[in-house]
Amino acid sequence: MFDVDRWREIWSSISSNKLRTSLSGLTIALALFVFITLFGLGNGLQNGFQKQFFNANSLNITISGGTTSESFNGFKKGRQITLKDKDINFLQNSFPDQIKYVVATIAKTDTIRNANNSGSYSVTGVYPEYEHMINEKISYGRFINEKDMDNQSKSIVVGRLVAQDFFPGQVAIGQNLQIGKGVYTIVGIFESADGGDNAERSIYTPYTTFKTIYATDEVSSIIITPKDELKLGDIKKLANTIDYNFKVRYNISPEDYSGVRVRNAAESMEETDQFFFILTLMVFIIGGGSLIAGIVSIGNIMVFSVKERTKEIGIRKALGATPVSVLSLIMQEAILITLVFGAIGILLATLVVENIGDSLEEYFIFDPGVDSKSLILATIILFVAGTVSGMIPALRAAKIKPIEALRDE
Repeated sequence: MFDVDRWREIWSSISSNKLRTSLSGLTIALALFVFITLFGLGNGLQNGFQKQFFNANSLNITISGGTTSESFNGFKKGRQITLKDKDINFLQNSFPDQIKYVVATIAKTDTIRNANNSGSYSVTGVYPEYEHMINEKISYGRFINEKDMDNQSKSIVVGRLVAQDFFPGQVAIGQNLQIGKGVYTIVGIFESADGGDNAERSIYTPYTTFKTIYATDEVSSIIITPKDELKLGDIKKLANTIDYNFKVRYNISPEDYSGVRVRNAAESMEETDQFFFILTLMVFIIGGGSLIAGIVSIGNIMVFSVKERTKEIGIRKALGATPVSVLSLIMQEAILITLVFGAIGILLATLVVENIGDSLEEYFIFDPGVDSKSLILATIILFVAGTVSGMIPALRAAKIKPIEALRDE
């Protein structure tokens, strides 16, 4: 493997066929360049899709009440189902190993006013954990915290547009707004990551405050964040199990899909993953087709190389060279050509993909890149390609008989 004379011989063979070697090697380089580039852009497209359509609340399970469409267990259809505060305890006790966060919300539309303005806005009582479940980020101040919950404080977090509506050109943090008959203090301002105006015209306040003010145990919705280690299939099963249990708790027919609604994005996410699996498969097919062309090209050049060196190989064998040594010589040359040109293709593709940056965001391609596992896979494919391309000509060279070789013209 590290025989200097052998490497000199390989270099002599390559340099005597520079054009043919370069053209064959470029086929391999192009194949790996196409594979790595498409794979990196595919990753960028997946990142873009996740960012645009599946954000912080992508795998949350949301439960809300509805109106029954069927009679069941002596209950008439048309019953209004309203979730209760005790449903939170049921979920926490029933699925402790599967649920990361579970919170309830109380949503009301109320009149908001100060000395300069007034209007109707959505106000929602939330838990501190709600911050991790939404696709909105605090830009100034803070979110609702445990101290607010314990003290039932009249603190509010408002959307950016609410702050603009009531305090244009002013610092809204620390200012007061009247909600209904109560006066609340702004402790934070948030912005929607989606840039949605509706979200930024919302107001959040401690859940316990709203619960006390409205003297109710009814909740508008319950939101569940599954534990991080749960797979999409597990989340779908969890949502289905919750749906079954809530229908039992509220005497709703198993076939009634409007009495209680359990929504989750796991199924849509699963379909998205299937799409990207197909996309990855197509990348492998396209890259594989180019790679096969490169293997054939390298194989052809090695066949010609063996034919041109028939006499030389015959003399080698006559002087005692074993078939294995001849085989390894040809294989080594094929692998060298493949690795060198393939590495060039991988390097160029990696440089291109890693330097695209945010220039393709308008096409939903965000932060394209190639991870180390993909590069290792490409290297393995490259080595296998070199081995395959040199196998047939190497076997042919190993079978050459010295007498026949010396007679070759």
